Amino acid sequence: MQPSPSTPHPLAAGAPKTRKIVLCVGPGGVGKTTCAAALALAAARGGRRVLVVTIDPSRRLGQALGFEDGAKPGVELPVQTPALAGTGGSLHALLLDGRVVFDRLVAAYANDSAQAKRIVQNPLYQTMTQHLGGALEYAAIAQLRLLHREGRYDLIVLDTPPTANALDFLQAPERIQELVTNPAIRLLTGTGRLGSRLLGIGNGMVLKVLGAMGGGEFVKDLGEFLRDFSVVLEQFHKQAGDFQVLLTSETTGALLVTSAAAFSVREAVSFLGVLRERSLRVDGVVLNRVTPPFPAFPETDACTTYLQAHGGSQAVASVREAYNGLRIQGDRSRQAIVALKQAYSAVTVWALPRREPPPTSLDELHTLERDFVCVG
Repeated sequence: MQPSPSTPHPLAAGAPKTRKIVLCVGPGGVGKTTCAAALALAAARGGRRVLVVTIDPSRRLGQALGFEDGAKPGVELPVQTPALAGTGGSLHALLLDGRVVFDRLVAAYANDSAQAKRIVQNPLYQTMTQHLGGALEYAAIAQLRLLHREGRYDLIVLDTPPTANALDFLQAPERIQELVTNPAIRLLTGTGRLGSRLLGIGNGMVLKVLGAMGGGEFVKDLGEFLRDFSVVLEQFHKQAGDFQVLLTSETTGALLVTSAAAFSVREAVSFLGVLRERSLRVDGVVLNRVTPPFPAFPETDACTTYLQAHGGSQAVASVREAYNGLRIQGDRSRQAIVALKQAYSAVTVWALPRREPPPTSLDELHTLERDFVCVG
């Protein structure tokens, strides 16, 4: 694991300078939120206007950036730090709230205020914004599109959910579009090419069955909600542009964050394949919590002799066991780099040393941003 000391952190190297959006993706529990915050801070120190967005429900990003636990979601909060003085850069943080995003979409893209009021007061809308699979991911996508269109930031760094949900993030536009264009739903709401012809007989039969299952009010609420909400989404898509085009443009890049654990590396390699299949530009892999390589345990040095003399063989054995544990972790880090490079030789890999406990303050994030080491 030989470092390249002349290579800067991922957001300051090569092609990422052209990015307006960077997606931090990867398995859960690997420090992705912390990496996103550190990279956003580094980009701001480089003179850029940066916004870091998280949909991490634990709100760890807010804590790492010095916000109180009660920081209001959905508000772009300025990060105050002397490190940005004189740089020309700025850093804001946004804790994403799906309901806030959907409310803004409804207010902006409904046909009129009456339709907007019907949508937000519909019980199904309130449930969907909190519990529908893919709704939060779609809200993140919508937020990105709105922010990108406004152009108030030079760079937006998005901390995505763990890999399984990150796939939901990439698939959310398709799923939401399927929801509002599904033929069965168009039949129910009386829209689409067949809606009016079947409204009298076919739609009545559907309503009767659903009414028996969930009650007439449920069916009425469902039909009104889907009909009105599809209008909002269609108008949003028309005016905000195609999200897939934005994802695959030069404007957007992805950084995959993982750890050296074998299962995390396997998941990372698999997800790299998904990103490539979807034509996203992968700007690199961050291997977090890396342990450096250790030589074999010294059996005859002064330290071992001292332990033997003062603690006996049991003391030597205890220290040897702990040392060998660190050596195994170092080997795993080296093997992880090899596995990533074998799978995708063109991908640049950066390493971040293990920190215990993980960074939770601005000062620690400043230190972390300087610890990125290019290893391949």
